[in-house]
Amino acid sequence: MRIAVLVAVAITAGVIACDSDSAVTYDVTISFNTSYTQQDIDETDALLRVYDGGLEYVTQESFPPTGVAILETDEPDFCQTVEAELEAKTYVDAVSCGEADEREPSGDPDEPVTNP
Repeated sequence: MRIAVLVAVAITAGVIACDSDSAVTYDVTISFNTSYTQQDIDETDALLRVYDGGLEYVTQESFPPTGVAILETDEPDFCQTVEAELEAKTYVDAVSCGEADEREPSGDPDEPVTNP
């Protein structure tokens, strides 16, 4: 009986490991409107964390602010789903979502940006 349980656990772990390999990295940008509150920003953070608990999410301090998230998920039709969910919010003007650019950044991120 114990062997059967161990085999079942091993198979489940293998399936989970295979599923995580199919995750895609996405960039999501949320343009808030002037009616937003801090609770609204927190709500968008929580909504995105459903897809990836370890996502990177920052809010740019402009008025109105823009939220930017980088996350990984294997959710089918992720962009269509998250855009529809977020654009239905009264405090959101627009949402853009797409697969993240896989290029590695060049140079030191603390260096000032210069034009060639």
